[in-house]
Amino acid sequence: MTTGGVESLYGEELRPGALVGRWVVERVHYRGPVSTLYRARDVGGGGASALKVLQSSALTTDTALRRFRREAATLQRLSHPHIVGVHDYGELPDGRPFIAMEWLEGRDLAAELVARGPLSSREALEVLEQVGAALRVAHAAGVVHRDLKAQNVMKLSGSSEALLVKLVDFGVAKGLTPDSPGASSLTHTGVALGTPLSMAPEQIRGEAPDARTDLYALGVLLFQLVTGQPPFQGATRHEVEEQHLHAPPPRPGERAPVPAALDDVVLRCLAKNREDRYPDVVVLLEDLRRAVGGVKPREAQGHAVALYAEARLSGAADASLLERMDGLLERTGAVAREAGLEVRLEGSGCLMALALLPDDAVSERAVRERVLAAALSLLEGARDAADGPVELAITVHVDRLPASEGRASAGGSLLHLPGWVADSLDTGLVATAAALRGLESGFHAAPLPGGGAIWSRVTGRR
Repeated sequence: MTTGGVESLYGEELRPGALVGRWVVERVHYRGPVSTLYRARDVGGGGASALKVLQSSALTTDTALRRFRREAATLQRLSHPHIVGVHDYGELPDGRPFIAMEWLEGRDLAAELVARGPLSSREALEVLEQVGAALRVAHAAGVVHRDLKAQNVMKLSGSSEALLVKLVDFGVAKGLTPDSPGASSLTHTGVALGTPLSMAPEQIRGEAPDARTDLYALGVLLFQLVTGQPPFQGATRHEVEEQHLHAPPPRPGERAPVPAALDDVVLRCLAKNREDRYPDVVVLLEDLRRAVGGVKPREAQGHAVALYAEARLSGAADASLLERMDGLLERTGAVAREAGLEVRLEGSGCLMALALLPDDAVSERAVRERVLAAALSLLEGARDAADGPVELAITVHVDRLPASEGRASAGGSLLHLPGWVADSLDTGLVATAAALRGLESGFHAAPLPGGGAIWSRVTGRR
């Protein structure tokens, strides 16, 4: 091949003028250990794009190749104003995969802090509102970022002085559930992935991550934004990891003029045991808003999605059947927790679990979809287990949660089961209109006989 032809344009490093999909390479922007990032332009005049191309050396490693493809699949699913957008995904003629993403003009928050110094408490809140909204979408879709840090949050440049940011780099993201985008067998318990300066203790120990793993990193980010430094530093990776595992976290107020209540938010995020951290990003942001601006707590917790499961016997009860029924309900509780719900009620033959719904429509719909999918998975598992005369009946519903648990609010409550669990319900999955709204195209559902427009039987995914 002559100089200037395919070989020169498509060598290990793409040359200016190389055509990748509908994008023409302009220049190298960043050379990483396993991939190279290029700036490219749309041949149709659609503007600039960031091309991330896997290096040839990484093609010999199945893990690197699958992680790269997983990042593309994850980003394509997670559409949000504060998550970098994906235009396309494909392969070069030599088999190297690429991701075409939106081009972000600006610099990451680590560079921003070096250039201008720490942020004020209100500026930090402004950043965390946006990063938190992005994480809420990811967690609702069952994805943990696992590498949240200042270098992976881009501050966009422009004429405005506003701190507009986007979350990038889902290369080590992992699914919370097996059918989530990013879920795979690439990472296992016992393998630590992430960046030492912001890794949660469970990551360092190689334990399975969950949404609270990202909340730990969010606490590290908040500390760094208001002080200019991460909470734990050391000369070696081992020193930093030991501090994350054992050292009490410092208060931001020891290094910067911040409200005392902000110290409390950071310390709860940086709890060594994930059970002691915030349950989700929504509650974290509510506390942070109050710490920075004196916002009063909401009187009610808004809407939530609930799953009610009842184990039913088709024959006479005996010790063996009751034991199998208990086992089925234990599996139901475990699957519900994996789907992000909290078990609130457990009886001798039933349980009810719920999850608060986010305010934005995209995240709210994703949570409901995940709960319905989990319910179908439970029923499929019950059939595969050949429980015979022991079967599950599940109802999924959305309603208001009372401000004070145990006291029903006007207009209905998830804690008032007779108000939404159908008396005539037999085994299988039934969803109320509120739970199924907007998801009809994704599930096989039909009105329940005698249920009017309230209940629909859901039999599978489309």
